[in-house]
This record gives sequence, structure tokens and C-alpha cells, in this order.
Amino acid sequence: MMSRQPVLHIPSASKWDENINLKICGLNPFDIVDIVVTVKDEADVTWRSHAVFQANQSGEVNPAAAIPLKGTYQVQDQMGLFWSMQPVGSSRSFQKKSVHPSVYRIEVRQNERVILSKEIKRLLVYETIKRQEIEENGFSGVFFRPLTADRPPVIIVLGGSDGGLDETIAGMLSNYGYATFAIPYFQYKQLPKTLAEIPLEYFQKAIAWLLRQEGLDHGQIGIFGRSKGGELALLIGSHFPDIRFVISHVGGGIVFQGVGLKKLRQTSSWSLGGAPLAFAPLPLFTISQLWTFMKQKITRQPQSFLELYQKALHNIKDDHPSIIKAENIKGPVFLTSSTDDLVWPSAFMSEKVVERLKVNGFPHSVQHLCFENAGHNIRPPYFPTAARQSGTVVYGGETAADALASQTFWRELLLFLEKTALCWQNQKTPL
Repeated sequence: MMSRQPVLHIPSASKWDENINLKICGLNPFDIVDIVVTVKDEADVTWRSHAVFQANQSGEVNPAAAIPLKGTYQVQDQMGLFWSMQPVGSSRSFQKKSVHPSVYRIEVRQNERVILSKEIKRLLVYETIKRQEIEENGFSGVFFRPLTADRPPVIIVLGGSDGGLDETIAGMLSNYGYATFAIPYFQYKQLPKTLAEIPLEYFQKAIAWLLRQEGLDHGQIGIFGRSKGGELALLIGSHFPDIRFVISHVGGGIVFQGVGLKKLRQTSSWSLGGAPLAFAPLPLFTISQLWTFMKQKITRQPQSFLELYQKALHNIKDDHPSIIKAENIKGPVFLTSSTDDLVWPSAFMSEKVVERLKVNGFPHSVQHLCFENAGHNIRPPYFPTAARQSGTVVYGGETAADALASQTFWRELLLFLEKTALCWQNQKTPL
């Protein structure tokens, strides 16, 4: 039989949240090949996935139409090679907070020999997006503005209790016609080192800055918060009427005690007017719990804080002042949660927000997506989901369930934003 020349078809660059059409042609009929994908995250950890396929009678392999014979995933999924990637020599989740492109290496191996290879880029923001670092009047952030959009709506984007500046979601949303503002609030430059008594006035300054910017739709300013930032997003929306829609992603509607305190001091995560807001205290450790905590800390084992927050919630009645008055929000609310969240009970807390809004006759739309078997670390689609912990915290979930939840979350979020913030214009496709 005449030898055939195989060819790997895959785009050289693509947007992070879009599917990739990967296809191998020119193999001999029924050849067995192993597709291997590698990438480095921003902690310089190598991530790897692979899937073994058998070519069809035409000598073609198309992962979108086949289940791998074996590999890091076991379902028919066009993007399985991306979400099923596993860290090499590490157990931490995929580290990426910037919008720099990620370079993936694709190899096709046959009998342990590389027969095809290609490097591709996954882009978080397009060239049509202007990125601007903001340092003004005591607040920091990164502002993304789509240059081709006229008077775009604005979305403030907040991270969680890991602190620092995370630009990824803000950057990715800007591709869809939104001006976005990624705002850190602790563990960044001159900001506080711990998540305790963060003043809401800090965010009020950021809103005021947005209102001074020309060419934006000042009547459509919304806020997105992830995890602890979801709690914060609901809180900001309930206090500041310039916020016209709120997204709380695996968050909750209760102000909890501050976290990351070096001294044994109970205080609120947030403050207003120089005074800490009412908060739900976390229970003190029993001797047994303290021993377990210290043992895990010494051995660097990640920990679940779910039980700690569940116990705190037992003491919170419906009229407790720590409960956020979400009914004061001036527009639609979008909530997400997951049933295997081991950080805190996001499903229970988000449903409590829904109940409160119903009881108070909330006049705007409310949507709550709860993801079965998924954990806390639900990111935009095609981030690797195999490692379900940070250095100190376990997230819960299952690899495939987290991947499905990520895709559903992102699709439904974009639909919510289109109905809520883009209803004034005909733009319905990415820039």
C-alpha cells in the first residue's frame, strides 16, 4: 500500500471560549493515533491531556464525532482535550489571571513517535479591545473597552477570596460588546492585605469613575462577582442605585466574617461609613477541628470550608442584619451555584436569595442556575477542570461535571447579558 501523508487541520489562533475544529486527514484506514495537548499556566506548571482514536475507513480522525478509545476523557466532546488537561507534578487548579494568549502544543503520535505537531494560540481578548490600567483616587483596576462598540454597557468584574487582580472574565466579556472593569479589592499593590472591613466606598469611587467616562451607556452599569465577589456584587447592587443588574457566580446573599485574618479577631468582610457591616460570624474551632486544621495546614493538604459556613448559617434567621437586602437592587439578578461546592453552600445561599426576592415582590427578573455534581471553581469554558483545589482550599466537583457546568454557565450568562444589557442595540454576535 502506498504510504499516505497525514495532515493536522486546526486553526492557528482562536478565541478561548469557542470550539476548535481539530481534524487529522491522510492516515491509513483504521490507524491508531494518540493526540497529546500540552500548555503551561501562569505558575509555569505544565498541563497535559491525551486521547487515543482510530481513524475511519477514509483515514480521518475527528474528535468531535468520536469517543476516545482511552485518554483523559471518555465522552464524545469536541473540546475534551482542553477541559480534561491535568497538571504535571502539581495538584493546583489552572493558574491564569492575565489576558495574555496561551500557547498550546498539539502532537499526533503513532507508535510513540510524533508524526504531526503544531502550536496554536488561544486568545482571551481580540485586537479590537483596548486594555487600560487604572490607578486613580485610591482605587485600581483594568478597563477593557471594545473599540467597535458605540456606547457599550458596562460590567464591573470582581474576583473572590483568592485576592489580587483577575482580568480573564472581564477580558472575555469585552469581546461581546461590553466595556468591562476588573477591580481588585485586596492583596493587590496598596490595597489591604486581608479580606476584612473592605470599604464599599472604594467601589463607589470606581462607579463614579465610570460615570465620568464618555461614550459609555451609563444607564446600563452592571456588576459580576465570583465566589466571595458574588456576595460583594449583591451587596454593592443593594447599596448603589447606579448598578442596574447583578451577577453572583457561586456566591451568597449573606455578609460573612472577614477571612485571612492573622489575629483571632471577628469582624465583617465589608464596611460602610467607617463602620463594619453586620456579619455572620464563623464558629470557633473545637479542639478536634483545630487539630485537623493544623494537621492539614502542616502537611499542606487542601481543606473544605463547607461545614464551617453551614454551621454559621444555622444561627442566621431570616431577619438577621447580615442578610443582604437584595430586593433593593435596581434591575435583574443572575445567580449560579453548584451542588458539590465544598468551599461554601452556594446552592443553599443562592436559593435563599431567590426566596427573599419573591417574598419582597422583586419587580425584576431573577434567574438561578444550579449545577449538579459541579464544584466551586466554575470558570468560563475550556479552562482545565481536572484539578479541583487551590493550594489550600478544595473546590469539590467532578471533571466532566465542572466542564459541562462551565459551558452552560457561560452560554446562559451571555444570553442574560444580551437580554438585559444589549436589548437597546442589534449587536448579538461577538466582535
